[in-house]
Amino acid sequence: MAYAQQAPVASGSGASEASSATDSSSSASLRSPFRLTSYFALTETFTDNVGLTKSEEARSDFITQISPSLSVSSGAGAIQGSLRAAFNGNFYGEDASRNKGYLTMNGSGRVEAWREHGYVDLSASISREAISAFAPRPSDSVTGTSNLSEVRNVMIAPYFVERFGDAGSAEVRYLFSETDGSGPNLKQTKNNALSFNIGDPAAFGNIGWYLAGSDSVMSTSGRRDLKQQSARLTGVLKLTPQFQLRLIGGIEGNNIRSVDTQRSSIYGAGADWSPSPTTKLTALWEDRYFGPGLQLSAEHRSPLHVVRMTYSRDVSSTSQSLAAFSSVGTYDLLMSLMQSSYPNALERDAFVRQYIATRGLPESVGISQAVLSNGLYLDRRLRLEMSLIGVRNTLVLSAFHSERSRFTEQSFSVLGGDFQNASSVREISGSATLSHQLTQKTSANVSLTVANSHRDASDATLNPSSRMRRISAGLVSTLAQRANGMLTLRNLRGEGASSYSENAAVASIVVTF
Repeated sequence: MAYAQQAPVASGSGASEASSATDSSSSASLRSPFRLTSYFALTETFTDNVGLTKSEEARSDFITQISPSLSVSSGAGAIQGSLRAAFNGNFYGEDASRNKGYLTMNGSGRVEAWREHGYVDLSASISREAISAFAPRPSDSVTGTSNLSEVRNVMIAPYFVERFGDAGSAEVRYLFSETDGSGPNLKQTKNNALSFNIGDPAAFGNIGWYLAGSDSVMSTSGRRDLKQQSARLTGVLKLTPQFQLRLIGGIEGNNIRSVDTQRSSIYGAGADWSPSPTTKLTALWEDRYFGPGLQLSAEHRSPLHVVRMTYSRDVSSTSQSLAAFSSVGTYDLLMSLMQSSYPNALERDAFVRQYIATRGLPESVGISQAVLSNGLYLDRRLRLEMSLIGVRNTLVLSAFHSERSRFTEQSFSVLGGDFQNASSVREISGSATLSHQLTQKTSANVSLTVANSHRDASDATLNPSSRMRRISAGLVSTLAQRANGMLTLRNLRGEGASSYSENAAVASIVVTF
């Protein structure tokens, strides 16, 4: 369904956004070698509230986590992309019944099946996500595990591309994705979508056109299928090499709000402006079946900082939320920041991963922004990301505001999740991490994260709000050429729907082979 709502790319390739991103990264790394890296992490955690329960029920514990992992990346040849997988073994000193082993994974890539014509986009992830925004928000994967659920997400999208004229192209794509969770509130969901996109951005000089269509089915275990169809015709006017306008018209139909298919028209406008190679702004407005649809984005980067802002108003699902709005990635921010210094994608990847490890920066900034729920919801979301790098200091900031309203009938959420007893959920969160290099081998860091959640609950006995604040400080040092050690102290406090507090000390060693 994401492809049905996608605006044509300014470059006029006719490919999807995912394809364009892969193309740009691969073109920068055509001569990059295959890279295989293995890691081993040993983490010891002492906490005075392992379950993140209220103070009179708090229990302390000493937890050992062993995490061997493997990272694979390729920037050349028929297979391009990256994959990182880790097996995590958690062992509790006071309560062996909590012992658990599980796999985490995140990867995406592209396979060239037919030279310059046939491709397959692939992505897969296994992660542990917060079940509810109103239950205790754990700082890691070993505390507060009652509010964590394993979520598996896989996507396979073969597509065919044919180019014509000087800049025209045609694409036909089939997309299959599947999302499944270990908890009862997230049932197995499958998406099947067939789409096409044909156009020429320079068909009449500075005037171009695109024709796109999609037919998709979302199937949820035990619930009715949700079907969507759409077709759009987009006219493009390039006023300058840096600025273009888009006019959009089309039709769409779906059975999201009722069993019978409802049809409506689409019309809208958009603009794309790149005043410099380091600054990009995009805006899209459409009149849709759910009201106004908006996609706004702005990005500016320099050798020392990168700033991103996005705002969207769209109907979404858990699988789309996991793919597009999961926790803010420190890795992604720094990869964008280092693009000019390290044009080669794999060399940039190696530098960024080493930089994160030696500075003790978190893999993600903030908290999970996904909502584990079946069906669809209307999501209005503002997100800001920023990173700055100095001679000895690194600052990573993030903030987001989201209001999600249930869009399908109550039966999709009856098994659990935040929409079981609420029609809408609002969240606001902010996070800041500062790292300071003390010596060539040692860095110190401090982090602050706050989050507020509110729901419009139908059950008057439920507390409508929840607040969380987390502070942490740590030291990271290079112990050997391929080994880093880290010591972190943190304080976590929650109020409202869940009241709890936690103090913890975490020591870890990461060895790269």
